[in-house]
Amino acid sequence: MEGSSHQRDKLSVLIVDDDDIHRYALVRALEQTGFRVFSARTGTEALALTKDQKPHVLLLDINLPDVNGFEICARLKTNPETEAIPVIFHSATTAPAAAQSYAQSLGATAFMTYPMDTDQLAVVLKGAIARADRRTEK
Repeated sequence: MEGSSHQRDKLSVLIVDDDDIHRYALVRALEQTGFRVFSARTGTEALALTKDQKPHVLLLDINLPDVNGFEICARLKTNPETEAIPVIFHSATTAPAAAQSYAQSLGATAFMTYPMDTDQLAVVLKGAIARADRRTEK
């Protein structure tokens, strides 16, 4: 019982990536830095998990097999139940400045590309959560 309470106290992240290798590597790395991690392969799964689990932050790929990451972000940011959850985009390819600007216009907190340093990623995720918490306290 005590372990499950401790698990709920951890910061949670939902990783959304259709690439099985990237998703697995991110899950393992973020679990090792202390996050409680959920993962989804599609945008549809991501929306359902976000609604059910209310993660502290999303790490969201752009190119998904059903709904692209931009659309997922837009849906989350226009829903009062999920609008405060920070969204960090990640991409295996270098994203043009226009894509990064568009992500920011949708409400994304940051945009990262591979390769990602795990420690830096953890700092970015924790910082996004802290900023979101400060905004919701006001």
